[in-house]
Amino acid sequence: MDFNRRPVAPVYAGQDVGIRFQLESSDPLGDYNFQVLDERGRSIPIGGNKGGIFTKTMSRGKALELKVRLPDPLEYRVRFRPNMRGIVGNWTIIDRIDVQAPDSEPVIKVALEPNAAPNSGHAQLWEFISGVAGNLTYTNFAAFAKTKAKTFGSLPPFGGLTYQNLHALSVEFISKGALGNKFDPLRKKGSGWGPANHSAQAIPLSYVSDQDNDLARPFPDGIPNGQYPLEQVPFVELIYVYWLEEGMLFQSLNRILARFQNRRSQPDGDPLSRLAVSPLLPLRGLLWGLAEAEKDRLSLRRRAAEYEYQYGLQLIGRAVPPAELLVERRTQFLDAFHSLLNACHRYYKEFSDKTVDADAFPLLSNLQELHLVLAAGANNQFADVSLSARIETLDVQWMLAQPEMREFLGGRTMVPYQEEWMGLVDTMKLMQDWSDASVTHFYDLAVHGEQLLLSVRHGRWNESGMTSDDAKNWALKWKPSVQRYIHAYRAVTGVDLSERVDTTMPSALLQRRLARKLVRY
Repeated sequence: MDFNRRPVAPVYAGQDVGIRFQLESSDPLGDYNFQVLDERGRSIPIGGNKGGIFTKTMSRGKALELKVRLPDPLEYRVRFRPNMRGIVGNWTIIDRIDVQAPDSEPVIKVALEPNAAPNSGHAQLWEFISGVAGNLTYTNFAAFAKTKAKTFGSLPPFGGLTYQNLHALSVEFISKGALGNKFDPLRKKGSGWGPANHSAQAIPLSYVSDQDNDLARPFPDGIPNGQYPLEQVPFVELIYVYWLEEGMLFQSLNRILARFQNRRSQPDGDPLSRLAVSPLLPLRGLLWGLAEAEKDRLSLRRRAAEYEYQYGLQLIGRAVPPAELLVERRTQFLDAFHSLLNACHRYYKEFSDKTVDADAFPLLSNLQELHLVLAAGANNQFADVSLSARIETLDVQWMLAQPEMREFLGGRTMVPYQEEWMGLVDTMKLMQDWSDASVTHFYDLAVHGEQLLLSVRHGRWNESGMTSDDAKNWALKWKPSVQRYIHAYRAVTGVDLSERVDTTMPSALLQRRLARKLVRY
């Protein structure tokens, strides 16, 4: 009997196998039985029957072709025997088929990935800005102040020297940190201050470092010029102070300071009327010194005028100077900044869709526009007001974080806050019937708004060599800050900058929200 099969090898379980029988010239004509058995002796269905033996009358030159499905990974035997006129011959095994387990199908993972971000010459500048902002936190200042414990201990227990000492610490911490230094108490050499990470590479990358060609000497030769010319403008932004001012940080301490001096700050009853600061504890010295130093601190009028000059941001209040008294305000800022945030949000959506090649050119246009607006406002008091306001903000944060203040004001201990002073501001807002938006959102606006504006201000966005790839890298680097800013802005004003570009003054939006809250009550 001639025999062959397809496939020959390998044969997998569950596969159909074609088998072919044909008589050879020496084989007698007549009926034959065919059967396929597995190694356990079980018969496999063959030729369309349900098992058992398949019988076929074989003739010369005509082949029998059958299909059999071998279900398990075993050895199978193919056999036949003659069955002619009642005389049954012996089985002859004509083939053995070794069936293998089917190979597992290789898993081919297909994923669409965005193109790798190209290298950007600004990467070190952005890392430096992120590091500087991260260093200038209240938490780091508290750790810095602990290393100056001897200075605190040397002061007399009366008068305003306690506050003066605190202010001196704030001046050192902010002014050195904002110029690219970092305090490390473990540093063995010097005063603990040293260059922050990437400062040597990053500062020359700032476009501001090219602007010192026309500096004039303020004094004749032979007289020290003091700190001039500046190597760099401080890496702080006034928008940090603006958002904490909208978050009622300064107003909270002003109310406490008024009560400390026995001044009524509102015609109705004063919620702080039971304030009685112990003359034996240090908070009394801090508040006294702050009251004495009022004439040397930035007034609300000066801060409000500078917010308008640098960003065109208006405050609302009785102490705010009317708009007609101001010479210049940056009317394009909100449109430029919010357009950039909105463009970033649209770019992130396209970038996340792997079937779309996101276009970063609109980002570059918005960055160039905002850079021009910021540069136009970087004059006059720009550097000194930003630095002084940041120093005085740190003074206020320190006073609110004092244990005596927490003991008097109390608060909601289960609400998580990033820094110690934040819960006291929310408590004051609750007591004074101010806005109910958490200070946490204002803090996010301050921190992330400052970093975003610093990265735009110091970048070389309006130089001809800048491309959409640089804008793409900027957007990807600052994605967490952009998204946190958009979220916090919606939380405090109700306006979603990811949906539309809204240029309504934040102070007006906050005022409307407060009015709705008062109507409800």
